[in-house]
Amino acid sequence: MIEILKALLVGVIAGIPVGPILVMVAQRTLCHGRKAGAMVGLGAATGDMLYAAVGLLTISLVQHFVEEHRGLIMLAGGVLIALIGIGMLRREVSVALPPDRRDLSPWTCYLQALGSTLSNPAALALILTLLGVLGVGGEGLGVPDVVLAPAVGAGEALYWLAVVYLLRRYLHLEVHRLKVLSRIAGALVCVFAVVLIVRGTLLIIG
Repeated sequence: MIEILKALLVGVIAGIPVGPILVMVAQRTLCHGRKAGAMVGLGAATGDMLYAAVGLLTISLVQHFVEEHRGLIMLAGGVLIALIGIGMLRREVSVALPPDRRDLSPWTCYLQALGSTLSNPAALALILTLLGVLGVGGEGLGVPDVVLAPAVGAGEALYWLAVVYLLRRYLHLEVHRLKVLSRIAGALVCVFAVVLIVRGTLLIIG
């Protein structure tokens, strides 16, 4: 039971750092509703759950692979995140639209967040660090990895659902303010993507 609680804590902590996922959750929630924001959070939680599963099974192999290909992973991740940011900048913001008229499906939100998480080596590094620091996994603990990895995803999913609830509960913005938020969110995501691209390029040529 203690191991499962620690795995849940890993998921919660993994969602806390400010980054493109938080920006996406806020923008999607305020502009497209709770379902869209929740699907972004669930997509990120799924990605980190997969990273936790890989980390619990083959930590040493994954760490070696990431170090060997860190530049390429960062470069590819930066390009993907940049495309997401550009899409956020170009998308028209509207409110109170019926579900069948929304131009952004919840599954699109889910897949964008999943792709962003899986293409970000920092997410893998964070999960591996948290697993090691909190002592999650290992032999002789009595809790199989097939249980611990979903627990990590569940912890992060609960965190993002709480964020979505608080955003919709306490923030009610007008359309023009939502447009400003959307542009700012897209710009921040693009800046993060540029940082990844630059760092990846420097690692490749260095």
